[in-house]
Amino acid sequence: MRFDFEATGIGSVPFKDPKTACRAIFDNFESIPFWPQLPKRSYLESMYVQYCEGLPGVVLDEKNQAMHVNIPKAYEELEGAYTRYIDGDVDFFRISEAHAAGFYEFIKTLKASGKKRKFAKGHVTGPVSYALFVTDQDKRAIMYEKDIFEVTTKVLAMKAKWQIRKLKEFAEDVIIFIDEPYLVSIGSSYVTMDINEAMAKLDEVIAAIKEEGALAGLHCCGNTDWPLLLKRDLDILNFDAYNFTKEFSLYSSDINAFLKKGKTIAWGMIPSSDAALKETEASVKEKISAALDGLAAKGIDKKAISSILTPSCGVGSLDEATALKVFGLARSLSKKI
Repeated sequence: MRFDFEATGIGSVPFKDPKTACRAIFDNFESIPFWPQLPKRSYLESMYVQYCEGLPGVVLDEKNQAMHVNIPKAYEELEGAYTRYIDGDVDFFRISEAHAAGFYEFIKTLKASGKKRKFAKGHVTGPVSYALFVTDQDKRAIMYEKDIFEVTTKVLAMKAKWQIRKLKEFAEDVIIFIDEPYLVSIGSSYVTMDINEAMAKLDEVIAAIKEEGALAGLHCCGNTDWPLLLKRDLDILNFDAYNFTKEFSLYSSDINAFLKKGKTIAWGMIPSSDAALKETEASVKEKISAALDGLAAKGIDKKAISSILTPSCGVGSLDEATALKVFGLARSLSKKI
């Protein structure tokens, strides 16, 4: 599937009211609307807690805004989770309205429109980032507990499947971005990571998305091992182009191979930070042109590049006015490019 700089967002927004958030999204991302994460509304909507329901052994302390996995409890609940997984019980792994008010309002808005859209976008935290961020009762990342890492991956895959089935009622094509900020840790001396195991888990979630007939995207908002990701069976690779275009473009042969398979680059060229305040439509457009020219100089036909335009990351940490400026730049640039 080919894209021509249609715009979409990453996930988090600064609004507390789901209706306000969805209005801003549908006003600015007409081609590829996405459901909003509302971390300022509730701790339950932060990107790791949002997907914790159904995870064996999870202990959630909403009052103190803390979450961990109790390993002994997790092993007691492991068989039940696997049974639900094997049975294909996606509803067991649903995201409740308390954890995703934005999703339910998004669905309500889609339904009220009375027409089926071409695209709708969802998202799920990736297994590598989830298992590195979430810890056990001893503050040790659950990635290092093999069985728990395995079941965590399956829980996230089922949450992606559940979203797709809901969104497919209202959109011809569903896109799911796997959010993997911790992939910047690949090769870091601070994180011990079995790369083969990590990529196998990522591939499992990608496969689950594609099994449901959706497009699988991956978002990483830092610099990472791009050739490693370009070799995955992704449909869309989204990166922070505002800050890392130079680093990304070093791997032109891998990028070219990715594009020749009919894949898409999602350029995160609009900064999801206060840097957005100094940017204009003209300045961002110039950066996009320079990025495309840079690939063309390395032998890639820029007219053949399938592209989506996004903010560099989620805008949940911004104030509402700045977030709306980011959204407005995405809307206007998408139309002009």
